[in-house]
Amino acid sequence: MFQGLDEVFTSNSKKDPLLRWQYFGSSEGMVWTFPGREWDTNFAGFYNDYDPRVRPWYIAATSGPKDVVIIMDCSYSMKGKKFEITKQVVNAVLSTLTKQDYVNVICARASHWDEVGKWHYYNTEVLSCKDDRLVPASTAHRKDLNEKTGNLVPGGTSELKKGFEKAFELLTGPSRTGCQTLIVLITDGQDTDGEHVRCGPGYYTRSGYVPGPICRYNWTKVFDFVEQMNKNMNPKTRIFSYLTNSAGEEFPGKLACDNGGHMRKLEDGTNLISQMSDYFDFLVTNSVTQEGLWTAPYLDAWGLGLMVTYAIPVVSTSSKKLLGVVGIDATLDEIENLIVSEKWGSVYAFLINKEGETIFHPLLKPSSKLSDDPIFITISKLEQRDGKPEEFSQVENDMKAGKSGFKYIKEAVRGVPKGDFSDGVKVLIMPATYYYTSLNQSDYSFAFSLADTDSTFRRSNEPQDKSSLPMSVFNILTEYNSSLARKRLKKDGTILYNLMEIKDNEPRYKGLTVTYKHSSIKFAPKCYCNPNKFIFDDDLGLKTVVAHEFMNGNDNPGCPNGTFEKNIKADVLITSQIEAIWKKRNFDLLKDVKWTYIGCRSGVFRTYPGHRSSRPYDPTKRPWYHRVIVSPHKTSISTAYMDAAGAGKIISISQAIFEGMQTRNKSECEGNEGQLIMGGCVCTHDSDCASSRCYVSDAPSYTDRSRPRCAMERVEAVTSLDILYNDFHKAVYERMEASDGNHSCEAKYPCPDGEPGCQTRCYLFDKNANIVIDKDFLEATALDERKYKRVSLGKKEGEVMHDLIYKHQFFVRKEQIDFQGSCSVSPYAPKVSLKGIPMTPGELDDYYKTKGPTPSFSNSFGCIQDVVGYQANDSVVEANGIITGNVSGPCKSGFYYVSALPKTNLYLLVIENWRNTKEKTKYFNFNCKITNAIAGTGAFRIINGTCAHNDDKQSLAQQDKCPMINDIEVPCLYSGADTTLVQRKLLLLLIFITFITSSYL
Repeated sequence: MFQGLDEVFTSNSKKDPLLRWQYFGSSEGMVWTFPGREWDTNFAGFYNDYDPRVRPWYIAATSGPKDVVIIMDCSYSMKGKKFEITKQVVNAVLSTLTKQDYVNVICARASHWDEVGKWHYYNTEVLSCKDDRLVPASTAHRKDLNEKTGNLVPGGTSELKKGFEKAFELLTGPSRTGCQTLIVLITDGQDTDGEHVRCGPGYYTRSGYVPGPICRYNWTKVFDFVEQMNKNMNPKTRIFSYLTNSAGEEFPGKLACDNGGHMRKLEDGTNLISQMSDYFDFLVTNSVTQEGLWTAPYLDAWGLGLMVTYAIPVVSTSSKKLLGVVGIDATLDEIENLIVSEKWGSVYAFLINKEGETIFHPLLKPSSKLSDDPIFITISKLEQRDGKPEEFSQVENDMKAGKSGFKYIKEAVRGVPKGDFSDGVKVLIMPATYYYTSLNQSDYSFAFSLADTDSTFRRSNEPQDKSSLPMSVFNILTEYNSSLARKRLKKDGTILYNLMEIKDNEPRYKGLTVTYKHSSIKFAPKCYCNPNKFIFDDDLGLKTVVAHEFMNGNDNPGCPNGTFEKNIKADVLITSQIEAIWKKRNFDLLKDVKWTYIGCRSGVFRTYPGHRSSRPYDPTKRPWYHRVIVSPHKTSISTAYMDAAGAGKIISISQAIFEGMQTRNKSECEGNEGQLIMGGCVCTHDSDCASSRCYVSDAPSYTDRSRPRCAMERVEAVTSLDILYNDFHKAVYERMEASDGNHSCEAKYPCPDGEPGCQTRCYLFDKNANIVIDKDFLEATALDERKYKRVSLGKKEGEVMHDLIYKHQFFVRKEQIDFQGSCSVSPYAPKVSLKGIPMTPGELDDYYKTKGPTPSFSNSFGCIQDVVGYQANDSVVEANGIITGNVSGPCKSGFYYVSALPKTNLYLLVIENWRNTKEKTKYFNFNCKITNAIAGTGAFRIINGTCAHNDDKQSLAQQDKCPMINDIEVPCLYSGADTTLVQRKLLLLLIFITFITSSYL
């Protein structure tokens, strides 16, 4: 059989070279993968376990939609090993559910007295935050249930009737599939919980205290209740019981056998998939089909990131039994690349499933940044604000129904990232048309939004005279020395590589290959006609030669016949003219500039000195690009961060490059009276323009150089440079020297009250209250990013931040829910070394290429977070030019003033007579801690974050979409307690009689 699989897999790979993993998972737990590879190992060098039967692709293909309630016996008698087994069973059942299923967990027990008359309160509880219904078995809900199960402690009576009452309430509630209903019971089957658990308060006599009676439970009440409820169930509820004790089979056994299930004893919590084979075999055989399906996106166990799988069950033609599941993968990276490759202007696309959950959207984190299986967001949260515009609901409903069409919305909502996710989104309201359609034979629908401003879109044109333009160089410099490049890339008969002055391991660029003679070009995946072919093509020599000949040749066919998009070459040629300017620069900080670069809207990225960039790099997805797009009229300065090549802390300074100015006639400009002036029309101030930028154009069509005009509204590119933080800090402080020299930044002097210890503290912070310049950053090592990257002003100067928020209303609090957050398993600790971490572009590319076999260690898990931030209100500063105040609190005291740095995203904060009051006490200053926390920012995990969503859609049964159920019979046996006891007594009597008889004969 496997030889046949190899032939099929090999043939598929030849037909479609972009296929990633192909595999077959057998019903016995074996997996067969193509291409073959050595299995990955854990930290100790042992091969990692992998059971295909518990992976989402296997379960989705073999098990139809179902409603599952897990009842845990949480009584006192379950303490110790039995309750640990119980938790492991719950985890095993939850891990084998998919989004098509519904589930909830019940902890069943009741209150009691103990042997000394003390009352112990317990109650049967539904563990999900939705305690009145089943919940979809999504990643978020399964994590929530697993976490709550793990926190349970056994205690209380074995009162399980209440547990079954709640179970049937859930199974008949408003949220369910209605296809199959199952109850999984885990118990020790004991009808008493021992001396400690009493069902009465006890009483006193002359002889002393008499405890209440030991609880003994009447299981008949449970049997009768379940029988009565199951008469009304359609389909009937099956019960699978798992016994955590060697005795006590009667109760769980009778429940299972009377209700179409199975009872199994569990000796321990190891290899539960095999021990619970009766349950899993039933799921497979009761609703198996031979139809393929697309799974919901999940995180690949082999390190390829988020992916979807097309899986098909394999059923024996003779025995009709399931042999296993065969599947092929498509990573979400590949899907995203295909979606974003076909776009222009501000057009964007998104992908949703039939539930309206967003699979891809430009406002979501890239799939490569997710630390766990995703928690999906409904598309309405991204395309509507407070339910507006209402017209989008029609688009959403049509897409969920698999329809095709278009819808014009006059006040469509658009979100533009402000930088990092924590910086929030700038909301724009503009007319737009949504075009949408379903993807054939899948659960997904695709749409793109076309704004009215994109209906007439201008593309860059190639310069007519190219004779004076410099040669453009592709970023993989080492490949110019490949045999193919040395053969095909020559200049005046000389091998091009020999003329490029390529240098390795320069003192300023440790571990990198650079050239000072050229800038280099990197194409984002969307620049290619086939982005996925580019991503997964490891023939770097050929890739380099093709790119070089395209950039410097005359051939530019565009898609679909060429390799690159049609408009890409124009950006290459236009940006090549800036190379000479970069080389001729001369200013004080030039020696400290790490990189200078320009990122075009098309995805073209040029950087100097020339060097390699990582394979999936796209400048338009970077925070420095987004910050400028949101405020294109300002110079944007980033917070400090660690350079990707490990050179230390750096700062990025970025500016917008606007679209070439369009010729406007007088009637066009006068038609906008009373509104902001459009691009190309005469202006006086930046504030006059819709683009917020008024300048004198050098465009040949404008002969009057004395009259400034508004820049076009569309940003064509962003140019930026990276500078080492320590040198930038020093240069800024030198320019802020006080005239008297006594109150300069960090100068120390006596306080006004005559006490020593005052000084002047200076900060630069951005519009989001993140500190850009702080003297403490100088002392932080580059590896300890938390001490300098995105440090909130409130964390360092809580009293001043509190004043700016509540007294001056300068900062406005902003909150957003991050459904794709990342929480740490253990407390933060700084890196101690970069050894072993892929840092250079070459190392990152190698890791990207091989990350399937070698998944990286992760200390984080996916979670829902409340992201708290602040946004500066410029009008407060503009009114007076400066904000002043005096603070005295549990942390710091002093006189402060705040002013905006013109035409930047930064503000200057100077605090004179600054005194650290928290150092006056030798005890921990809780008041100071609270003050800083109130005005702080950050991402905070939301417990029960899954409660926010209500599932009010029709069940699959109501939609008549349930698969055919085989209604198989499950073999079920158990030993009754009374029968066993009689058998044991008869056996002992027989042995005794035999012994006596043999002694006398």
